[in-house]
Amino acid sequence: MYVFIINPAAGNGRGEQIVQDFIKRQGDFQKQYRTYYSQYPGHAKELASQIARLHQDKIQLLFVVGGDGTLYEVLNGLKHDRDIPISFIPVGSGNDFARGCMTSLNPKVNLRQSIDELLLKPYWFGQYVMDLNPKNKSKLFASSIGFGFDAEVAERVNASKMKAWFNRLRLTFLIYVIGLIMTIFTFKPKDIELNIDGNSKTLSNVWMITINNHPYFGGGMKIAPDANINPHTFHVTIVKDMSKWKILLLFVTVFFGKHTSLKEVETLPCSSIGLKSEKPLTYHADGFTSSCYQSRIEKELGARQVIRK
Repeated sequence: MYVFIINPAAGNGRGEQIVQDFIKRQGDFQKQYRTYYSQYPGHAKELASQIARLHQDKIQLLFVVGGDGTLYEVLNGLKHDRDIPISFIPVGSGNDFARGCMTSLNPKVNLRQSIDELLLKPYWFGQYVMDLNPKNKSKLFASSIGFGFDAEVAERVNASKMKAWFNRLRLTFLIYVIGLIMTIFTFKPKDIELNIDGNSKTLSNVWMITINNHPYFGGGMKIAPDANINPHTFHVTIVKDMSKWKILLLFVTVFFGKHTSLKEVETLPCSSIGLKSEKPLTYHADGFTSSCYQSRIEKELGARQVIRK
């Protein structure tokens, strides 16, 4: 059985139409396909959990049709069902998971290749716990989790009424540019206590800390050019002691992975990282935003199977 969890709001409904057209062409095999539609934020997580309980042993492949946020929801709905293989069909505004997995950004091509080639390979997701929550309250992320300036930009963009309008025009990058410029004038760098693989230090004037499973975040920005999919380490990017105007330079060069040459940028691999701040820290995980005072991030134990190169 093939199962589709579709976010009809992503890509102006393009994903829904692509899936419907694909199933119609399957003739007598249409009964092998089941489709479910998310209707509100958090619904994809609920659907994934319900589908796993009902059909776990029958699912050959679960398709997530949406953006990185839809994948984030489905992944957390499947937190206790790691044996269900996943294919991500990118119709969102960012689609960084597809970039990181080196699968096609064309959803029609991606869907066809997922079925025909079935290139399932292991992928090691990240897990995080916020504040004083116990470990069993941890959440999973697929691509990246970040704290500070980039998270505040994401929060502003997500709250903007213009986002849907720019998405319809396929000019999503413009709303991020606007959000970035507006956030530069309001953001206040933080002092953060870090524990990286057991080594503690305190950093001052921190703009952002981003932890990646692969090179990309923010819709194609190559924030961690040396990152690669592996079972043991993330790639951490720390930006501190940077002027507001140089932040603009960083976000120009980051698309090409050249920001790492800036003296205010530090990059390093790590297997676990803890953060603590006396002031609230805005964070984003695959586009989902919230705030915390402390966090612990590490690799999920064991791999899940996903379609990737």
